Amino acid sequence: MNAPSKRTGKTITKISFSPKKRKVSVYFGADKVEISQDVFSDYYLYVGKELTSKEYQELLFKIKQDSLYQYGLSLASKGCYSTFEIVMKLKAKQKEEQSVANVITRLKKAGLLDDKELAKEYKEEKENLLYGEERIKDDLLHKKVIDPEIVNALRFTHELEHAKVAASQIEKKYDRYPYNAKLAKAIEALQRRGFSYGIASKAVSSYKKSSKNESKNLKITGETLLKQYKRKYEGYDLRQHMFAALARKGYEIQSINQYLEEVL
Repeated sequence: MNAPSKRTGKTITKISFSPKKRKVSVYFGADKVEISQDVFSDYYLYVGKELTSKEYQELLFKIKQDSLYQYGLSLASKGCYSTFEIVMKLKAKQKEEQSVANVITRLKKAGLLDDKELAKEYKEEKENLLYGEERIKDDLLHKKVIDPEIVNALRFTHELEHAKVAASQIEKKYDRYPYNAKLAKAIEALQRRGFSYGIASKAVSSYKKSSKNESKNLKITGETLLKQYKRKYEGYDLRQHMFAALARKGYEIQSINQYLEEVL
C-alpha cells in the first residue's frame, strides 16, 4: 500500500476585507498576504482552499505585479510625470525591466500616459508662470526627458507678451540701480527665466529713465561708499576708488564726476 503523499501547498485559513484600504487580507496560517480587490476577483479564493506551491508562488508574483501597477497608476493619475520619470520611479521599486515595461504598456493603453499631452500642459503651465521658451524646452528635454520631436513641435507664439509682463514685475527689484545697470540686470533675470536675449531686450525697452531718481540713487550709493572708503583712503586715492566703484555700478561718467565734485 502506498503511503499518503505529503501536502506541500498552503491552505487558506482566513479572509478579511478592508474597504478603506481596498485590500483583501488572505491568511495561510501565520502567513498573510494583502491582495487588491482586482486581483482577488481574478482568483477563486476561499477559506479551506489549498494552493500548491506553484499556485502560491504565482499568486505572490501576481500580487507583486499588481502592486507595481497600482503604484504606476497612482503616479500617472497625478498627471505631472513623463514616461521616463514613471519608469525611473518604477525601477526604484522593482528592477525587473519586463515588469516595468508591462506597467507602462498598461498605462498607455488606458490613456493615462501621454508625453505629447503632458508637454503641452507643462508648456501652458510654465507660460502662465512667465517662463520662456528656452527654459521650458530645457526642462522638458532634460528633466522630463521627453522625445525631442514632441518638444520641438511645441509653438511659442506669445513670448514677447509674456516677457513684457515678467519685465514689468521685476522692474521694481532693480529700481535703485542706474538705468543701464537696471536694464542689464533685468535682461539677465529674463534670460534665467528662459527668454532669449532678443526677446528680453525688447521686453525692457519700456523702462523709463528718470534723471531725478538716478541722481537720488547715486547720492545714496555714494554716501555708503564714501563712509567705507574714507577709512582707508584720502585725497586722490579716495576719489579714484569712489569713481571706479560707482562706474562699476553703472552710473554715467558725467554724473559721477559731478557728484564727486560736490562731496570731495
